[in-house]
Order: sequence, then C-alpha cells, then structure tokens
Amino acid sequence: MSEETERLAAAYALGTVRGAARDQIESRFGANPAFQARAGFWQDKLAALDLAAPAEAPPPELFGRVIGKIAVEEPRLTGTFTLRAGSGVWEEMAPGVSFKVLFEDPIAKRRSILVRAQPGAIYDSHPHEEGHEECLILEGDLVIGDLKLLPGDFHVAVKGSTHPRATTDFGCLLYLSTAA
Repeated sequence: MSEETERLAAAYALGTVRGAARDQIESRFGANPAFQARAGFWQDKLAALDLAAPAEAPPPELFGRVIGKIAVEEPRLTGTFTLRAGSGVWEEMAPGVSFKVLFEDPIAKRRSILVRAQPGAIYDSHPHEEGHEECLILEGDLVIGDLKLLPGDFHVAVKGSTHPRATTDFGCLLYLSTAA
C-alpha cells in the first residue's frame, strides 16, 4: 500500500478528513477492501490509545475546536465538486504505476483519473472495448509503442482500439478521461 494511501487511512480513522473528501473515501471501501482494512487497522490502534488515556475526558467541544483550527470548511459552489491536490486515494494498477479517481459519472459511464508512473515503469498492452480514452500528458514522458508523448500532448484511443505496451523514461503524470 502506498504512503499516500496509508496517510489517508490514518486521517480517515482520526476523523480529520471531512465533507466530500470523507464521502469519497467511504465510497471506495467497497471496491478496495485492502484500503478499508487499513482504515480499520488505524481505528483499532487509535482506540487502544484512547483506552490508555487518563480517565479525565477533555471538554466535549475540544474536538470541534481542534478540527476548526486544522481545516476550515471551504465554501462550496452549488452544482460543483472540488477535489484538492492532496486528497483522494492513489491505487496501484501495475508495478510503478498508480492512479487516483478524480470524478466518476455513472450516468455517462465516464471516469476522470490521474495516472502517475515511475521512471521505467511499464503498462501492458490493453484494449479499449468500453469506449474511447482521452489522455493529456501533464508531466514527464509517455512512450506508447513507437509514439513518444510529452507535456501538453493529447492522445485519444478510440473504442475498439488496442494500446501497445506503454512505458516512461523519466516518469509521468497523466490526466485520463475514460469509460467507467
């Protein structure tokens, strides 16, 4: 499990992840039992600390005051969703390649994700049977077969196509919009 995933599991157990970010973590539990187990692990560890605490309880309003100092609730724009750069859950999809879901639209059956690959990582050939995949290179390089893509390059794999094996020389960060 990645360091980011471990950090999110602990933050979830502590209760410092709030609002939409907490809802997103909870929605991932069903699809990622390992992540749910890590959150449970941290809840158990923190419960043991709680049991070891002195019998004198802190004032009930203290937790709310602490959380208020840590993360002030941000304004929300009606009809929008914001995911901050440091939030979300990174999951491994291949050795050295991880992804984070930014948004999923079950009605349109589309998913927006970030993909991060370490230098030299390889992602095997794969078909696009469910729909087209749009890719924007944000950082680094991506080599798909004989095609080399660099920051700012945009690539589309249409429904029914097959991507050849992909790799990266220097590592990369990609934005993908794909069939869910």
